[in-house]
Amino acid sequence: MKLSAELRDQLATLRGDLLRGQLVGSVTDAGWIACELIGAGVDTPTTLELAGYALSIGSMSEIEPLIRQVLSECGMPPIDPRQEPWATARDISLAMRDGTLTIASGADFLITELMARCGYPPEITELVILIDDWEAVRDTQPTDDELRVRAGRIAEAAELRSSPTPPPA
Repeated sequence: MKLSAELRDQLATLRGDLLRGQLVGSVTDAGWIACELIGAGVDTPTTLELAGYALSIGSMSEIEPLIRQVLSECGMPPIDPRQEPWATARDISLAMRDGTLTIASGADFLITELMARCGYPPEITELVILIDDWEAVRDTQPTDDELRVRAGRIAEAAELRSSPTPPPA
């Protein structure tokens, strides 16, 4: 399934909202996203059900289970922030790198929620500097590609730190 960049961005935004624990937007907007997904060939029963909300009024919490399922069906399952901190950091940074989570949502969660819980690792600190203090170290703002490369480095570090220790030989 090939989704447009705009549709992928909309799904990545919803994924970021779920990561932060609060869906932003309207039921109508979510319904129209589902309509666009159907147009792109994602015509699962869940997507069809969510599309039925395109002209509805209601609370986003009512349709959250549908949104979670649709994201999973599109290969962007919601990230569980309750797992071990390094496992969460790995999932977030991989999603940032792959563009299935917005850089803003992922970086915000890594910095505000995980940096201390992961022991202030240099990989996340470098991301903070690149985002918050880039003027001190360079003349131009970082590009999304540069931020995705940094996210990949965090994923590599997280993979090493969250891997179970092999049993002794």
